[in-house]
Amino acid sequence: MANYEILARRCRLITLICLTGLLVVVAIDTVIMPTRDRSPNVVVWLILSLPLLIFVPGVRRGSVNSFAWLSFVSLLYFAQSVTSLFAPWWRWLDVVHLILTVTLFIGAMLSVRYVARARRAELQ
Repeated sequence: MANYEILARRCRLITLICLTGLLVVVAIDTVIMPTRDRSPNVVVWLILSLPLLIFVPGVRRGSVNSFAWLSFVSLLYFAQSVTSLFAPWWRWLDVVHLILTVTLFIGAMLSVRYVARARRAELQ
């Protein structure tokens, strides 16, 4: 029998790392190195980062609801990164964005799963 608390902690750490990395990638993509037709824009960065920043306190606490909702919100970033990759001028940053988004989704969903299994094992 696996120790689900350890697995949940590892998934939480992966989720935190990917969440931080995704925030950095969004900052690089909008403020530091925007694509060829755009100029650096802090307002766009704030609009793109705000949905992720809302979940930071809940993820740090380990709230199951935050992980579940973060997985849903990460699908929006997944759609954005896939759309960027299909553009003719895609960059390496778009690939990093996609990898971080997919890993964030998987980490958040597995965190919910392992926390639920750990709680179920506690009750038995």
